[in-house]
Amino acid sequence: MPRHLGYERRDAEKLEARRIAAVVRLRRGESTSRVARSLGVRIQSVQRWARSYRLRGVRGLRRLPKSAPRPKLAREKLARLPGLLAQGPLAHGFDTPVWTSERFALLIWRRFRVRYSRDHAHRLLQQLGWRWHEHTWLPKNTNLRS
Repeated sequence: MPRHLGYERRDAEKLEARRIAAVVRLRRGESTSRVARSLGVRIQSVQRWARSYRLRGVRGLRRLPKSAPRPKLAREKLARLPGLLAQGPLAHGFDTPVWTSERFALLIWRRFRVRYSRDHAHRLLQQLGWRWHEHTWLPKNTNLRS
């Protein structure tokens, strides 16, 4: 049964510290099997860390930034969306003054040639501070009391 190591499995900072500590112990002359056993990892992991250290130094032991797909819409274009929404649907050629997720996705396609699904357009509207109210999207600061 593996020992509890005192941190969550995917805590990147602590995992990085563990790799560095393992290499320090190896450099002091401890065996890979002893280091692996005390850290609760496989010998192959310790060997991989040692090899990475030999090839790239401490940089080879550092955590990598999490990779994510590039956003379809650049930040500059994303920043223009609240202004386009504020103009209203009629200004963009729609028949009624009601924003829907489909219309918002179509607006993005017409302006920037970037396709988003209705669901993603929905999430994007929420991210921009709009909220759903009776079949239309409204800015969050809209007062609906009459």
